[in-house]
Amino acid sequence: MKKIAIIASNNGLGHINRCVLLGNQLSKKFNVTIFCSKDKAKKFDISKKIKINNFEINLYKEKIYEKKNNIHKFFNFKKKYDLYLSDNYPELIHKNNNSIILSNFFWHDVLKINTNYYKRIEKKILNRPIVPNYLFCSKYIKKRFNINPVGFYGNFKKNKFNNQKNGILLSFGTAESKNKMNIDTIEKYIKNRTNIKYPVYLEPKFFSHKLKKYNVIKATYDNKMYSNIAVAIIRPGLGTVTNCLAHGITIITHIKNENKEFIENAKILEINNIGVNFFNIKAAINFAILIIDQKKFLRKKFEIAKNLKWNGELEVIKIIQKIFENKVLLT
Repeated sequence: MKKIAIIASNNGLGHINRCVLLGNQLSKKFNVTIFCSKDKAKKFDISKKIKINNFEINLYKEKIYEKKNNIHKFFNFKKKYDLYLSDNYPELIHKNNNSIILSNFFWHDVLKINTNYYKRIEKKILNRPIVPNYLFCSKYIKKRFNINPVGFYGNFKKNKFNNQKNGILLSFGTAESKNKMNIDTIEKYIKNRTNIKYPVYLEPKFFSHKLKKYNVIKATYDNKMYSNIAVAIIRPGLGTVTNCLAHGITIITHIKNENKEFIENAKILEINNIGVNFFNIKAAINFAILIIDQKKFLRKKFEIAKNLKWNGELEVIKIIQKIFENKVLLT
């Protein structure tokens, strides 16, 4: 049985979630190991056939900021694999020609560290297939490389629009970044609501028990929570975006002081009519209040999400199978 290694970016849960969805399908035919944070991996339903090897991103990011020319040495694996699936790590191909990059963006581009080292790395992958989401591929990757886009990982969860859903999600992402959201603004909105019947699902790090009397619930980010939400106010990481779209939730984004990835994602949401963007949390909250009862508007967003391309992990598997069937060693 061929061995496949999936190296997942740990910067937020969305990357690991996609790798798990892909790994669960691959494990039916291949021996799969996922390299990621073991603590974060515990949050997901992972096939017992999959082995999890602890892999922390903090060391990787430190090396990037130091502008070292040997970051590829960080990806020395004790075992050899027939194929490496790299989630956002182009450096992995320095020694591992038998690899595919599953990326919508590259960290060295987002962090603006385009050194000569990365220029050399990029030359090595000019003809290598990069597999991004068909909508959320960064301009940087789209312009420079040979992309093989696929749909959103996972499936659409609901067949019919539920006009009884009335929850609002206030989320700011699990990734470590310059988060300047003001808890006072959020608490003021919650306490001054004129109609308290609408539950607010609040980011855990902002939640406190004193807010319960205002019909505030700690966000759990599971299917049960998403099934109760009509409108989500989020930072547009692809993981949270995908979870919201999979449940037909209307998305509102806020991208003040955000990085290049989030700014591009917010634009993509608006261009494809699947999200509305604001540059601060207060404006986003005011818009959510305005549309929460606009069922026709919410239904339209639901239908658009339903008709997006789903089960992208199955498309990735077809790409992998073709490589193995043709006995192609990527160079």
